[in-house]
Amino acid sequence: MKNPMMKRCFLTGEYVFYATDRAKRPHSFKKQSVKTVPEQYCPFCLRNEYMTPGVIYATEDNSIRIVPNKYPFIDADNEFFGVHDVLIDTADHNEPMSHFSDNHMFKLMETMQMRYRQLEEDPRSKYVQIFKNQGKDAGASQSHSHWQITSLCVVPLKMEHMLGVLKNYYECQNRKCYFCNLDFGNRIVEENDDFICYIPADGKFAYGMDILPKKHISSLSEFTESELANFGIILRNAVKRLVTLLEGISYNVCLYSAPSSGEHNKYFHFYAQIIPRIGYMAGFEFSAGCYINSVLPEDSAEKLRNINIG
Repeated sequence: MKNPMMKRCFLTGEYVFYATDRAKRPHSFKKQSVKTVPEQYCPFCLRNEYMTPGVIYATEDNSIRIVPNKYPFIDADNEFFGVHDVLIDTADHNEPMSHFSDNHMFKLMETMQMRYRQLEEDPRSKYVQIFKNQGKDAGASQSHSHWQITSLCVVPLKMEHMLGVLKNYYECQNRKCYFCNLDFGNRIVEENDDFICYIPADGKFAYGMDILPKKHISSLSEFTESELANFGIILRNAVKRLVTLLEGISYNVCLYSAPSSGEHNKYFHFYAQIIPRIGYMAGFEFSAGCYINSVLPEDSAEKLRNINIG
């Protein structure tokens, strides 16, 4: 039996136990079947646009649309300001993001950036979070591919904690950004001119990947057109590698930008996190606030890097 390893996640302070023998358990990589909503009942299909509260934005060909979330967890009408949007990233009911073309990914990133900029310009907004739930285990209530965009009047505790950690690193390391100073070792999955996709050395999730801009960029709002294009491509490719390796896997994608105040830009580095939903959190995870990862970072990177995505 291999001895478990323990690491502490630098950004969050949470402990991660690498216990590779646990991957041998029968249910470790079991995926829940995803119930597909028929097109005639899907609120994200163009034919059913009447099922949504309205359209905030649509590309000229209607391939990408932003609509208000029909069931928001926060809105601008109550005492705590907030916005909760749904970004429908394809008009094709059955098309996953892993099949999107380079050009479609660029249009998606361009739309995402446009809405991000709109929301952060509101003086009531303190933080904008963009995320994607894909599959039943990732919390998706609709099978039609989509993202969610939220604008909040507060900076969440997790982000506050990360800002404190990154500021302290910056001040103690001769004004160097933590992410700009990373050593990726043999944990790189893919890279292009502007971005690098890798497995974090202290990653909490098996096959979980991070994507970083190679230059210091603190927010999605700062991306140039070429950076939007290259970000879209490497994000699509990373997801394609994951779903090829683990067919039917549910996953989340989270984009992290510095809060809109601008005061954290010098030490906060934009990054994207891809979280495969493998296994389930149980008593130990909930009670101790720790994570168990059954695949070592270097092994995850090697397997994903060797996937032929065409």
